[in-house]
Amino acid sequence: MITMFTAPGRPASRLGGVPVGLFALLAWSWTGVVPAVAQAPTPKAEPGKADDGQPADAAEEGPKEAVDPSASHRTSTRELYKDPLVDGMMDPKKFPQIRAPKAATSQEIAQLKAMAANPIVTVDVNLITNVVNGMVDEMTNPRNLQAIRDAASEKNTAVQQAVQTAFQNLVEPAITSRSAKNTAFQAQYNKILLQKLQPVLKHQLVARIHAMIILAETANPDALRVFLDEIKNPAQTVWVKLWAFRGVTNIKLGTNRLAASQEVEAAKTISDQLLKGKEWPWWVQYRALEALAALRQGFLTTSPRTADMASAAFQYLIDEKLHPRVRAEAARALGAMQITTAVPKFNFELVAYATAQLAASIIEKVAGGFSENPDQARELTTILIEPVFQAFEGQAGVRDSGLLNNGAVANKADVQKYFDALKPAAKAANALTNNAPAGQVPALTADLKAKAEAYKAFLAKSAPADRNLFPGGPTYNGPAAGEAAPQQAEAGGPRRGQ
Repeated sequence: MITMFTAPGRPASRLGGVPVGLFALLAWSWTGVVPAVAQAPTPKAEPGKADDGQPADAAEEGPKEAVDPSASHRTSTRELYKDPLVDGMMDPKKFPQIRAPKAATSQEIAQLKAMAANPIVTVDVNLITNVVNGMVDEMTNPRNLQAIRDAASEKNTAVQQAVQTAFQNLVEPAITSRSAKNTAFQAQYNKILLQKLQPVLKHQLVARIHAMIILAETANPDALRVFLDEIKNPAQTVWVKLWAFRGVTNIKLGTNRLAASQEVEAAKTISDQLLKGKEWPWWVQYRALEALAALRQGFLTTSPRTADMASAAFQYLIDEKLHPRVRAEAARALGAMQITTAVPKFNFELVAYATAQLAASIIEKVAGGFSENPDQARELTTILIEPVFQAFEGQAGVRDSGLLNNGAVANKADVQKYFDALKPAAKAANALTNNAPAGQVPALTADLKAKAEAYKAFLAKSAPADRNLFPGGPTYNGPAAGEAAPQQAEAGGPRRGQ
């Protein structure tokens, strides 16, 4: 293992990170165009346009600095994505308010939060119900929602902040009770949230995203069916699907209370949707693959010969048009999958080779781009050291994860050779990007370029003889010659990750 700078981890998201990404997303979603982080040089602004590709007037109305909704990772520029489905979800007047029988008081809200944090406090179901009803009322109130859409038209500060406050009042107890291991509270609170928030998933855009984030943060196994239904729902926006994927991950990593049959069904649903989602923004693809990695199911027990989930992940791994973080997460998912000999002739060597080719392309970008964009080079190195390495050697605390730890690999040397050859180049990339003194950068860059070329030469003569993932499955013949540079996504149109 190579020690390097701190990189983003994979635990369930914390309260502090949820509202930031959410409300940046919501503020941009009113324009129908949402920014994501891109890995490409910043283009010069055209006349009449802002630097991020938005029309100048829209950029002025939106937030000055928006982050992507998956709370993902910083880099240099932004790319844009518009979900065409949101157009019919934006006008609050089209959706009836879900009214509460009575308003929740500030005292009741405070009592709810105290109840969530203290396992000794008696759970008051009536109080929980009243507060949840009250917050759903606020989240679906047309005036409150319109205040987000057009803040200038609303002079009442309380109205401007009502939706955000209601969201925080519901998500905070979900996260606090998980941290406090307050199972008695969770049992009642999660049950009521699941009942009351499902109708909100068909409400106005902002309200439905709020509702799914709250449900995702509960890590409630009983919500799995809701998550899968929304993931499959062709009329649902990708921003709700994103948090449904996150909800599946939170259930698996936070509770591990799914039956094997549920895990297989969830993994099959996600893999099927991934094959339909090559035009999704990259961070939605990433969250889907993250869930697939958490579930660790690579095939249907009723149809092992087709290895459906592994096949979908492999197709993402070898697609050079996709964002490198997406491809790396696909590699990590393949390494995590519990592929057994029930899948005839599963080609672990080909998975290792494809992962190695991804690593080679990342190293080449680090070597060639560090001087121009060191932040991007550091991000790429993080991808290399974390998910790419984990595809080979597994994840700490996850039993038998990683290609090298899978008992079904007949000859581990077929996998080990790619990982061993990768380590010198990865170490050189880390040395260059991990706060190297300025005076050492030229020499470290030259060393990395040499090691990158050596690794590519090794791969050129070490391709597997069998290029099929399994008989009748997807094939991989190596990277395409002269791989084209990724393009910036156009404002207002669907895109592929970079």
